[in-house]
Amino acid sequence: MQSTKVRQRRIARAQRPGGPEVIEVAVEDLPEPGPGEALVRVEAAGLNHADSLIRSGGYVVTMPFPLAVGVEAAGTVVAAGDGAEVAPGSRVCGTGWLGSCADHVVVPVERLVPIPDGLGFEEAASVAHAGAAAGALTRVWPLAGKRAAVWGAAGAVGRLLVAWLSRNGTEVIGIAGGDRVDIPVRLGAVHVVDRTAGDVAEVVREATGGHGVDAVFDPVAGSTFRTSLAMLAPRGCLINYGQLSGAVAGTEFADLFNAGGVFVTKFNAGAYVDGYADVAALIGEALHLAVERPEVLSPVAARFPLTEAAAAYRALESGAAGKVLVVPGLSQGTG
Repeated sequence: MQSTKVRQRRIARAQRPGGPEVIEVAVEDLPEPGPGEALVRVEAAGLNHADSLIRSGGYVVTMPFPLAVGVEAAGTVVAAGDGAEVAPGSRVCGTGWLGSCADHVVVPVERLVPIPDGLGFEEAASVAHAGAAAGALTRVWPLAGKRAAVWGAAGAVGRLLVAWLSRNGTEVIGIAGGDRVDIPVRLGAVHVVDRTAGDVAEVVREATGGHGVDAVFDPVAGSTFRTSLAMLAPRGCLINYGQLSGAVAGTEFADLFNAGGVFVTKFNAGAYVDGYADVAALIGEALHLAVERPEVLSPVAARFPLTEAAAAYRALESGAAGKVLVVPGLSQGTG
C-alpha cells in the first residue's frame, strides 16, 4: 500500500435523525485504504436532496446513526490499498462515496470515475450523482418515438434527462421556472412550460394536441402528483424519483383508473443498473457530455467550507437554484 503523510481528517456527521442542525464536523484519525480501496483528498463534495431525505430518518432509504453525510464528490487519489489499480495523483469523481462531506474519504476503486480533461473538480462533483440518476431514469420506460414531460428540466438531473431523452428520439416537454425556461430548449426539448404560469397540465395537453405524454419524470411528489397524472396519456407512466415537497398522500387506485389506466412507479436506481461498473459508465458518459455540451452542467449556487457543512445543507434545503458544494479547502466565510 502506498501511504500518505496525512494523519487526521475532518468529516461531517449527523449525530441523529433531523435537519441540518444535527450535523457536526469532527476530527478523527485518518483511515487507511484497505484492499481494493483508495484514499481520496476531496476537492469538492456535491450535496443532494437524497442526502437530506436519508438524514431526516423518514425516507424509504435508511442508514444507521451517527451518519457520515454526503455521497458525491470529486478529488485526488493520495493513496491506494493492496490490489487497487489506481495511481496516486489521479483526478476522480463519483457517487456512492459514503461520508464524502469530508476532506478525505476512503472509496472502493470500482466507484472511482476518471475526470476527463476539460472538466474541473467542481464541475465533476456537480454531475456525477445526477449522471448516474439520469442515466438510470432513461431506462425505466420505453420512450423512443414517444413523448415525455420532465419536471425540474433546468436542474442537475433534469438537464441530463432532457439531453439524453431528446438524443434517443423522445419528444421532450421541459418544465422549468423563471429565467431558466430557455434551458430545456437548448438541450433538445421541443416545448417548455413555465411552471409558475398557469395550469401546467393544461399547457402540456395543449402542446400534445390533447393526447398527453407517455411518461412524466417527477422529483417533487406531494404538490405535483395530481398535476403529473393529469398530463399522462392513457397507459402512460408517472416516474417519481424524489419528494422535494413531501410524500404523496391520499391517493386511491381509482385515481389511476380515472387518469386513463396509467402506471406509477417509485424510482429505485438499483433496479435499473447492473453494479457499480454500470454506474461508473453512466457517470463517464455524463462527464463527456458535459465536456461537449457545457449547458448540461447545473450552475454552482453556493460554495461552503467544510466547517459550514450544516449551513450548506440549509442552503440546499431552502431551494438553492443550482448546485451546492462543500469545498474543504475553502476558508471559512469565503463561500
